[in-house]
Amino acid sequence: MAGTSSQPTFAEAAAILRNNHPRDFQTCTEMIFKILKNAAPKRQDGTPHLGDAHHRSLKRNGKAFSTTVGATKGGVRFLRAAGFVDDPTGELLVLPDTADPALALRGREVLKALVREMQEANEIARAEESAIAAKRLAELKELQKKNAEAKTTVSEVERLRILREIEAERFEKARQEDPNDFR
Repeated sequence: MAGTSSQPTFAEAAAILRNNHPRDFQTCTEMIFKILKNAAPKRQDGTPHLGDAHHRSLKRNGKAFSTTVGATKGGVRFLRAAGFVDDPTGELLVLPDTADPALALRGREVLKALVREMQEANEIARAEESAIAAKRLAELKELQKKNAEAKTTVSEVERLRILREIEAERFEKARQEDPNDFR
């Protein structure tokens, strides 16, 4: 995409990144964070500076890049928002010598906030799913209890019927054994 005229914003890129599958989102954001950390590391005093040219140049067709950042919607856009540009051949994304290292640092901060936000959203979704599952479990337990009560009632009726038959058979057997009983 050589010749892109306007630089995207972190907000635009973050909005696109949010729409990815959670696993893709995680691997992409982890890779972007590593890229930004290497491209513009902090000095001991906390101020960012541009890293080695080697760390500021990314092969677009490299396996690690193409399977994570390149394959995830919004990944390349986020790097562009941090100051990366296409080289003239279009094969590399480069953070130029003239780039502001504070922009890359800002990108890391935005990325951290985005990951936190997504984790919180995932926790809320998990809590809602757990609440629904707990409600469903309670409903199933109630149904099981009703079925057990109905089964117990049916079983008790059957048990009493069998007992009456046994008593009738005993009575009949006793009557047949006694030759004087003409009932």
